[in-house]
Amino acid sequence: MAKADSLISALYTLWLFPLSDIPTMIIPVTLLGMLTAASGQFGTLASSRDVLLRLPQTFSWVWLNVFLFSISNQRSKESILEDSINKPWRPLPAGKLDMSQARQLLLIGIPLVLTSCSLCLGAAQETAFCLVLTWMYNDLGGADEHFVLRNMINGVAYFFYGSGALKVATGSESVGSEASVWLLMVACIITTTMQVQDLKDQEGDKARKRSTAPLDLGDRVCRFSIAVGVILWSLACLSYWPWSPIGLLVVLSLGSLVVWRVTLLRNAAEDALTYRWWSIWLISVFCLPIIASH
Repeated sequence: MAKADSLISALYTLWLFPLSDIPTMIIPVTLLGMLTAASGQFGTLASSRDVLLRLPQTFSWVWLNVFLFSISNQRSKESILEDSINKPWRPLPAGKLDMSQARQLLLIGIPLVLTSCSLCLGAAQETAFCLVLTWMYNDLGGADEHFVLRNMINGVAYFFYGSGALKVATGSESVGSEASVWLLMVACIITTTMQVQDLKDQEGDKARKRSTAPLDLGDRVCRFSIAVGVILWSLACLSYWPWSPIGLLVVLSLGSLVVWRVTLLRNAAEDALTYRWWSIWLISVFCLPIIASH
């Protein structure tokens, strides 16, 4: 009984690492791969049914890669200090694991995930690229060096996460040039609007002395940059795909909601919710290829 309780506790602790990334990273990236694959706009041979049947593999690939990133991101002294203010429920500030155990978990997890992707799930190359970007972001200080570099790494990472999810969703070895262009547009959206995630964490980021857009540019300028980015990218993506009343209504409505929230609702709790709505707006953009196919 004690062993069973210990196992459940260990699994729960592992689940906590990527928990906050489920609505803002894991679900959007999974949907990016699946919706892009199912749209039939990029020459993929997989049918919508095949793509749906591969949902467990696609979700697993995204979850495993985000899991490795989350451990790496949360294990440093600076991260524990920040999380003790912004996210005290996470495993390390909550005392469920220490830094040494997190490092050991990575030593075990990285080869296991690479092996799983090489032999079962696919997109092993994208996993390797994601690991390199994780190393740059966390261990080389890319997340703290300057907010522009941080956003650029996030944008490039989103490209490879999306590419990997697309490969797994279709069961193919390549994504094609047209899909790469679409994923590049998505990466640009991330690069220019990802600072929305920093609004809610200003107190912890200030304690860590991290370079973020709201701290370096000022809260007002940062919010203005997000609002402009959401508006311009909504129009750009709607123009890239054949005009659709549904796409127009959904993307512009959600984009307008994000702009309204980010400019008028200015406290940590509302900013956390705005970040969720930004993720939903992002998902609506990901829906445009499949909307255009009908």
